[in-house]
Amino acid sequence: MKAVDERVDAMRSPSVPSRAAATYDVRRHNVAALLRALLKEGPAPRVDLAERLSMSSGTTTRITAELTRAGLLQELPALTSGDAGRPRVPLDLASARFHAVGIHVGLRRTTVGLVDLRGRPVGDKIRIPHGGELDPATVVGEAAERVAGLVPTTSAQIIGTGFTTVGRVDAASGRIRDHDMLGWTDVDIPALAAGRFPGLLVVDATQRALCRAEMWFGVDPGVRDFVHLYIGNVIGAGIVIDRELHHGQNEGAGHIAHLPLSRPAQLPCECGRGGCLMSVAGDRAIISRALREGVLTEERSVHDLAERARRGDSLADYLLRDRARAIGEAVAIVHDLLAPDQIIVFGTPLLVPDHITEIRREARRWMRRDFDADQLIKPSTLDDDAPVVAAATCVLERFYADPFALIG
Repeated sequence: MKAVDERVDAMRSPSVPSRAAATYDVRRHNVAALLRALLKEGPAPRVDLAERLSMSSGTTTRITAELTRAGLLQELPALTSGDAGRPRVPLDLASARFHAVGIHVGLRRTTVGLVDLRGRPVGDKIRIPHGGELDPATVVGEAAERVAGLVPTTSAQIIGTGFTTVGRVDAASGRIRDHDMLGWTDVDIPALAAGRFPGLLVVDATQRALCRAEMWFGVDPGVRDFVHLYIGNVIGAGIVIDRELHHGQNEGAGHIAHLPLSRPAQLPCECGRGGCLMSVAGDRAIISRALREGVLTEERSVHDLAERARRGDSLADYLLRDRARAIGEAVAIVHDLLAPDQIIVFGTPLLVPDHITEIRREARRWMRRDFDADQLIKPSTLDDDAPVVAAATCVLERFYADPFALIG
């Protein structure tokens, strides 16, 4: 109880009596623990939840009744049993009754979608091409218009909106400090979005949001430290230490785009140097190389190049494998620096699934110590919906900490 008492003391306010503050904190903790148990382990009867969470039956009954009245829980058909006692009625999250909006601003497009309480996409994503228009007010305005059209398609209550992009984002204020690829500097997203998105607005960096999605819906709970590599038109990393996101000074942790590699650059790097990870392994770099070497005859996407490789085009396959080897070198540097339990790779390098073996092989060659690369380097289990799910997870994380603060 000492740890609980310390948390309560830290939350006390002069305007709230200490006993009331303690009662509220314990109630919030119990509510959050019960919802997380149902999320992680699935439906369960009240008696099982009480045992699993070390709660009294009375406390469990009160909490589940309150959550059921609020529409957050639903009863499932009773479990059949040979016992003559009272039937065991499982409870589950009413995940279809509450949704979060996820908005991801990429280099070429903004993607918008709905996500339920279990982190599952609801309906189709909406893609909004930028068409060369990267003014922040315009991007936010177009996203708001699409969200306004999306919300009426569901009967669920919208608990909030997550807004993410790859860049240096001050999560506390919601300001995007800088995003080199978009040309954004000190953009106040909450001011631009005021009153235009439903529910709580949470703004964060895509690389951190993806880490949240991995912690909630992907990576094994036993993995305490991991790095999530985001490879695409832009490159970034999210860092988790002891299941806590590492932001770094001035929100600067994870900016690995300019990590120097031993390979020649495929594109001039904006930083003025050559051989940076972005200029070697970014999507634009590999397309530039494919055009220069005649593998592509016109500007296409990495998806097109990967499709050629899957169909047996040896030159396309070679370029993508060589790119995977560059990523493997970067992975080795990250590992030697941080020594995480896992390094998770996400993005276009996974378009040809077998290329993860190339990343592992090259990482093993560069690492200073011998490790089981198959266990250390994992492809993300999140799919193409991940950026939208990750953005929504910024809201879902708040929900699972204090649901009544979001649903009213």
